[in-house]
Parts: sequence; C-alpha cells; structure tokens
Amino acid sequence: MDKHGFLFFLILLLQHLHICSALLNWPRSNIASTTPWQPMKCNDISINPSCRSFLYVTPEGRNLSTIVSVFNGNASLIQPIKRFSGLEDLLVGVPCICEAINDTMTALFHDTEYLVEQDDTPLTVNTNKFSGLAMNVGDGNNLTANRKITVHMPCGCSSTAPYGVLSYAVQEGDTLSNIASLFRSSSQDILNLNPSLTNPDFIKPGWILFVPMGVAGSSKKNIDPFQTERPVIFSLKGVEDATANFDEKRKIGEGGYGSVYLGVIGTHEIAIKKMKASKSKEFFAELKVLCKVDLIGYAAGDDHLYLVYEYVQNGSLNEHLHDPLLKGHQPLSWTARTQIALDAARGIEYIHDHTKACYVHRDIKTSNILLDNGLRAKVADFGLVKLVQRSDEEECMATRLVGTPGYLPPESVLELHMTTKSDVYAFGVVLAELITGLRALVRDNKEANKMKSLISIMRKAFKPEDLESSLQTIIDPNLKDNYPREEVCKMANVSMWCLTEDPLNRPEMRDIMPTLSQIHLTSIEWEASLGGDDEVFSGVFNGR
Repeated sequence: MDKHGFLFFLILLLQHLHICSALLNWPRSNIASTTPWQPMKCNDISINPSCRSFLYVTPEGRNLSTIVSVFNGNASLIQPIKRFSGLEDLLVGVPCICEAINDTMTALFHDTEYLVEQDDTPLTVNTNKFSGLAMNVGDGNNLTANRKITVHMPCGCSSTAPYGVLSYAVQEGDTLSNIASLFRSSSQDILNLNPSLTNPDFIKPGWILFVPMGVAGSSKKNIDPFQTERPVIFSLKGVEDATANFDEKRKIGEGGYGSVYLGVIGTHEIAIKKMKASKSKEFFAELKVLCKVDLIGYAAGDDHLYLVYEYVQNGSLNEHLHDPLLKGHQPLSWTARTQIALDAARGIEYIHDHTKACYVHRDIKTSNILLDNGLRAKVADFGLVKLVQRSDEEECMATRLVGTPGYLPPESVLELHMTTKSDVYAFGVVLAELITGLRALVRDNKEANKMKSLISIMRKAFKPEDLESSLQTIIDPNLKDNYPREEVCKMANVSMWCLTEDPLNRPEMRDIMPTLSQIHLTSIEWEASLGGDDEVFSGVFNGR
C-alpha cells in the first residue's frame, strides 16, 4: 500500500470509529429515530380517538399497582401474557391521545409523569422503567434527580383491530412471525400497521411495532375454528355429530330462548345452544355480542339456529357459592372472588360501552357467570341481550320486562323498562352474593313460607359508621375469616352503590371498574403476604 492509499485507509478508519463511538454513546431513544419505526400519525389534537390501546410491559420485579402507577394505565385492563420462553409479561390498557410533540410531529401517544431517580440515564429510564417504549426521554441534561418529566409512549388506534392495538418493543430473538403468533395476529396485519417497515425479515431489538391483537390472518387456509378469532360457519351435520344428534343426556342447560348441549369437536369440548328459527332476533343479538367474546361458530338448518361456543368446565358461579361442597367444589377464596367480580364487570362493561351499538344484558345473575379451569369468569347467556339505540342523552333503554326475581331493580318493575343501570343493579346483587355466599332470594327464618331478598339483608347489615363490625354477621362462613377486612368493606360499598334505588344515582359499570381492580390488586398482595398458609394461599393463577 503506497503513502496515499494508507492515508485514505486511515481517514476511512477514523470516520468509522467516530460513527461507532457516536452510536454507542447515543441514547436508545435517539437511536429509535433512525429506525424505520414511526409513530402513528393523527391530524387533529382536539379530537381524541376512542379505541383500545395497550402497552407491552416487562414487570422488572415490580408489583401490579406500581406498574399501573408508573405507566398511568387502566387497572381494569391489565392482563398477563406468557412468552414462548415461559416468562410472563403484561399487557396494560392505556388511553391514547393525539398530540403535538416538540412542534415537530403530531401523532398518537400515551403520556405519564416520571420522577427522575439518582443515576438515571435516557437508556436506563427507557429500558428498565418503560420497557423500551419511551420516546425522546432526553439527552441526560433534564434527568436531574427528583425532577418530574413527561414521558411520551407511542400508542395506536385502528378500525381493523377490534381487539386493540399493542405498542411492542422488539426483543432479542424476535421475528415478525413469532410476534404475530404471540398476539394471535398475522405478519401481514403487522406490516399493514407499520408501513415504514419495508423488510419483514429484518427487525432489530428496540424498534417499536404496532401489533393488531387477536386478528386472524385472512390468508390462512384450513382455519382451525379453535385458533381463529372470527366465527366459523358449521354445517348442520357438524353440530348434530358433535352432540350425538342432540342427545338428551348431553343437555347441560335450558333457558327461555333455547337449550344448551355439551358437544365434542375433535379433542375440544364445546357448548352448543339450539334455538328456534323464530327467535332470530335473540340469535343475532347473542351472535353480535359473542363474536367479541368466546364464539367459535354458528350453524342453521332444520328450523333451528345454533351457536357454538367454548364449554366452560367449572360450571356457573352459583354452584361455587351456594353449598359448594355438596356440588363437588371447594369454597372460593377471597382473592378468587375478587378476580371473578372483576372479570364479570369487565364483560358487562364491554357490552355497555365498547360495542358500536348499545346492549343491555337484562339477566345478570350468578348462574349466568361461568367459570373456566382457572376460575376466570365469563358472562354468559346473551339470549336476553337487547340491542337498543342510544338516545341524545346516551341512555340505553329496553322496553320489555325480562330477568330474574331478586336481581330486578325497582324501576324495571314499576316503569317496565330496562337500561344499563338495570344490569348494574343486578351486578350489585352478584357482589353481595360473593361477599355473603347467600342466594339472591333466601327463605325467611321467621316465616318459612316467605322469601326475603339478599338486598334487604345487605341494607339491614350495612352500617357505614361501623361497617367492618356490621358486616361480620353476613360474610360467607366458607371464607373462615380468611379475608382482608378493608377490601371486603370496599366491595360492600361498591355493591351498595350499585343497589342504589334511584337509577340516576347508580353508577355505570365503567365507574366501578377502577375500585374493583384496586380491590383485586390489594387482595393479591394481601394473600401473597401470608406466605404458605394452606387455608388461604391459593396462588394468583390457581384461583382458589
């Protein structure tokens, strides 16, 4: 190599080393700006979208209440997710707003405030505190200990993602297909939401992707009905074969709008509701709601309509609350009860607030709340669901009295109409049953031929000035005094709020969700603090 060639090589080497040094010392949040990732653009900061947005959060040893606080998340919309490696992370629901950042971009973000700690750097804040989702934490000059800063995290909204858009920071070893599989999406759906990602075979740790959750790829062939999120159309012969021609021995339920049969398709146990074709309105009401819940498919023929949905093996909540030992069940722990309350509330809130039309269930009760193997609750029997139009005051109203005695609010009997507040009232009775273990209607000890309502029992025992003592006489003895008294009182307060006689003073389901979430989180921490007490300790995911 001659002298000029050596000098040229030396210049190139120095340039390369300078670039590498700059990259190594650049904050991760700034590196993100050089990647194909771009935040989801929006046009009008005065109009905030209404959508389901989630952040993918790695706990880093933090408890749930800390994570809710740090991420400014919705405590009622936290769900665990297990990676293929076995590690368990969290999906945290957050509000998503359109805002202008530094006058340079207008896009969708979720904001939170962060109190800077000693020795924080942009990299550690982004990676260790905000799971790689923080954008433009800064150059370090504004990271003074004990100073509050605003952290912007990109979020997304899309009409093509009915189950929500997830903001996900790519991790080591990720591929686009693995990410799609983890969130029951498809690579193409992810590419559609990330137009700047031009090479699906090349993604780097630290990049942020928007993932539409729970949307099955439209290009898949031979769809397994138990893997797709879209309902499958079954043949009449298929549902007949699954139930041995609707053998009476397979019947597991009977309701006003049809019979339910246990069926088997392949290795999967299913439930099939058989309804008269004349009940098409009820069929389509249930179909529309279950399409967003646990519907596997449907069929029609022989003057009947059929809904095929998940068979929930643990039966209904009332079997686990009322004389559970006689029915082969162990009594529910307090923590299991708080999880069931939260799950059921979430399901009711969904049909009230998160569907395009407004639905009123009209038959909320413990026998219509089903429990799976992990004792997670699902609201069932949507046969009485009423699709009603929203008025100018955003009130949903149905004008025919249906439902179950013991769960009906005063206005439904007196004025013959039912609204979302009717469902709230019935849910208040369910909460009272979870606390007391009593049925909605119980036999009067003084007059054997008469029945009295659980509502009257709750109101008689409910003394706000000494709530803890006044509730002692009616708390379910199956709990054996193993419960956090303060959280029981909080749930009793929620129950009584739901049971307010005047519907105008009654909450909506969305109003009670934060309190129920906090009761559940605190109950989990209370249970964990007891260590290995066999009488109490159930493990968060065992349910009992």
